[in-house]
Amino acid sequence: MGITKRRLEAEEGDINKDLRLCFKCGERIDIPDEQTSSWHYEHTFVGPITTIWLCSECNTNKLRSCLRCNSSKLIQPKTPVCHECLTEYDEEIEHTASEATCDRCGAPVEGPELEIYYDTGLCGWCDHMVAKVMREDEFDSSSRHEKEPEWSPENALVLEERTVLTPSDLSTLALITDVRLIKHLAANPQEINNLTPRQFEELTADLLSRFGYTVKLNKGSKDGGVDVFAERTTDTGKELTIVQCKKHSPDHKVGEPIIKQLYADVLIRNATRGLIVTTSSFTRDALKFIESLRYRLSPADFAKVQDWLRNFSF
Repeated sequence: MGITKRRLEAEEGDINKDLRLCFKCGERIDIPDEQTSSWHYEHTFVGPITTIWLCSECNTNKLRSCLRCNSSKLIQPKTPVCHECLTEYDEEIEHTASEATCDRCGAPVEGPELEIYYDTGLCGWCDHMVAKVMREDEFDSSSRHEKEPEWSPENALVLEERTVLTPSDLSTLALITDVRLIKHLAANPQEINNLTPRQFEELTADLLSRFGYTVKLNKGSKDGGVDVFAERTTDTGKELTIVQCKKHSPDHKVGEPIIKQLYADVLIRNATRGLIVTTSSFTRDALKFIESLRYRLSPADFAKVQDWLRNFSF
């Protein structure tokens, strides 16, 4: 490894650059200003590196002795820290950083996300998802207050349903409740790959509804959110399964980051389980993560979707 790369890694490993623990009092500095001071100390040329902070209350012009023990043996001129106290300081930084874990998903929080963590107790992703859910709730609330359109023959007349399914219908036919298309895909599962991502979401919702779930198909979005809400009541109580659908090519496997996003949604929405359904398969790391949370996450690859279609009794 080259010296330049090692130095860059050392700079990235400077935890206190973003954590900002005061050397003297140990409190975190929320917003650095003109009353705070900091020093950049390099243990060696290639690291490790420690940013030393003094908060506004502990800041001082007396820089000739250590602010903790008054030793005159400083680590560098005009930096009021001795080597022994710097070692203790580094240990305190490590300990404080290790306790910074997201209150929802339990993931460690580091770097710039510490700002979010100390404001909300969440990692960056969970904070994003909480804000997203709040926006969706606000949208649903405003939608409920919209006035119903006035009655007119054009929007009230019921069209006669056609009973013949032609090949040209496959690209435009709504999947929900259409038994003909479900049967067609059961006999020709390879044609699932010709569906659009939205049609695949509708297919998944349709199958879950036939398995006894009450389903709600989410509004189309591009932010990797929940596609289907599936709820049912069993003898042991209510269950909510949130579903992400990934319409991928066969060689495009679903990776671990997607699964972690789904798990964050499960925690944020307090769901019973997360289900991810795909037209491809899963990476080894993704399956390993799912297995570690097997009571909260379930995978359904292309083979499983084929089983659902093949074994479904109409």
